Amino acid sequence: MKRMQRLVGLLFVLLVSGSSLIAQNRPSPLVPVDSASNKIMYREVVKEQGEPGYLYDRAIQWFRSYYADPMSVYNVQDRASGKIEGTGRMRIYYFDDKGTRIDGGQVIYSIKMELKENRYRYSITDFTLKAASRFPLEKWLNKSDPAYNPNWDGYLYQVDTTMQRLITTLKAGMKPPATKTDEW
Repeated sequence: MKRMQRLVGLLFVLLVSGSSLIAQNRPSPLVPVDSASNKIMYREVVKEQGEPGYLYDRAIQWFRSYYADPMSVYNVQDRASGKIEGTGRMRIYYFDDKGTRIDGGQVIYSIKMELKENRYRYSITDFTLKAASRFPLEKWLNKSDPAYNPNWDGYLYQVDTTMQRLITTLKAGMKPPATKTDEW
């Protein structure tokens, strides 16, 4: 299982590496921005059969499978209230003129799951770049900023691609395991 996760991780890095070159030529980033807060936000209520405790257990299993060290992610694990909150991290990259991939820094984000009868809501917010001082990624949306860097579009594309993968695996992980029938 760990070997498969490493292979998937390697394939993902290769995908992001190649796609960030394409993303640098994209006209606008694809990240969702909340109209009320003007912040990057991924949020959805998903209907899934189950009591809050069952959904909580499924969510914990997903965290364990998605994050290499889920204990470093968790800030809140409260089965009684049906809440899981944490801080995730991801690396971003850019390519120099010679095509060499260079580390662009670490993006930190908040992830929150709220679990209720037959539904759950995930919220992924508060994206910041960890550097000498942290700043919100929403700065990268402003192309008229005097400090604008064309790499920002590639970074936003990488963030969106990673978040879309996270959401896809989360939804799959929250589904009940398939039951096998013995047909002999």
